[in-house]
Amino acid sequence: MISSIPVWQLWFLCTPLFAHLMMALLLCRNKRRTQRLAPAGDFAEPPSVMVLIPARNEAANIEGCVASVLAQRYSRLAVRVIDDHSTDGTGDLVRALCVDEPRLAVIEAPTLPPGWLGKAHALFAGTRGVGADYLLFLDADMRLREDAVGRAVATAQALGTGLLTVVPQLLAGSFWERAVQPVVATLLFSLLDPVRVVDPHSSFASANGPFLLFSRDAYERIGGHQAVAAEVVEDLRLAELVKRAGLRLGYHHGIEVTRLRMYDSLRGILSGWGKNFHVALGRGRALAPLLSLLILWVFCVPGPALFLAILWPAARQALPLAACTFGADLLGRLSLAVNYGVTPRGARSLGGAVVAYILCMSAYRAAIGKSVNWRGRSVGGG
Repeated sequence: MISSIPVWQLWFLCTPLFAHLMMALLLCRNKRRTQRLAPAGDFAEPPSVMVLIPARNEAANIEGCVASVLAQRYSRLAVRVIDDHSTDGTGDLVRALCVDEPRLAVIEAPTLPPGWLGKAHALFAGTRGVGADYLLFLDADMRLREDAVGRAVATAQALGTGLLTVVPQLLAGSFWERAVQPVVATLLFSLLDPVRVVDPHSSFASANGPFLLFSRDAYERIGGHQAVAAEVVEDLRLAELVKRAGLRLGYHHGIEVTRLRMYDSLRGILSGWGKNFHVALGRGRALAPLLSLLILWVFCVPGPALFLAILWPAARQALPLAACTFGADLLGRLSLAVNYGVTPRGARSLGGAVVAYILCMSAYRAAIGKSVNWRGRSVGGG
């Protein structure tokens, strides 16, 4: 049967088949090679932790985030929310929570000066006068289980890390989230080598910005957020600075204690990932069209090819191979769900098309020096 299939159809179907099989295996391998968080420490005197949450128009998220932090089973913890010129009442919501919670405070970010981007400046302002042993930078869309801080601090102390970051469970609630986020997660978690990230002899670095736990000494040694004042993807740059300073970078599997819902709409997905891709492409932006075509090929073919082989008699001879390709895609979904907690649901064909579009648009904007818009601010312009 296979020998009767035209060569172009074999290539067309076999490429996504092998790609999904390979990614499914890499997801399993990378999960096993990613360090796990230690159990929560039984500290005689636990080190102090200041949790800093930058918030710009986060009214939908901030109460849930703050509540999950205040519910931590960790005795020496304080929370500071930096209201970054929100227009949706974010600051008022936090101030209402402060009335009955002495561990919580809110400050207003100063006016953004030239040469700074908003998030880095807000966090720079938030760290002024903080004397805690550890600084935990959280995004407002992060949720923590009650032992998350204790386990992270115990791990950081045991390993002597200057910066510890975790891989959170990536939540996807809406139609477009379920379509797009698993595609991005599959590419990220299968292609990123966690061993290279933590290898002190490798310059390769990575970090998940929604959860960054710094020892205060390490944060001050690399210059803090002042050193990444104009960086769009400041978490990656901070991780690179940590390794350049000869400090230990910790990259840990944390889906059992952290949950993250990054973007809850198609507009948020386009803006958010567009911002990230805009910087991540770097000098490789010329390869964006080729990468986009490959993503379209791998993620958009399995479902439509199977339905076409079922419904179109002329393509019926390709049905077994199309079914195997679709099965490989399902295997990849299940591997992502089992190893990283990301939903297997979603229209992957649409998701692949959206990711390919974002990739091309980000490369185009970067090539012409055009900025991207994020939360009402232009970032990343040339």
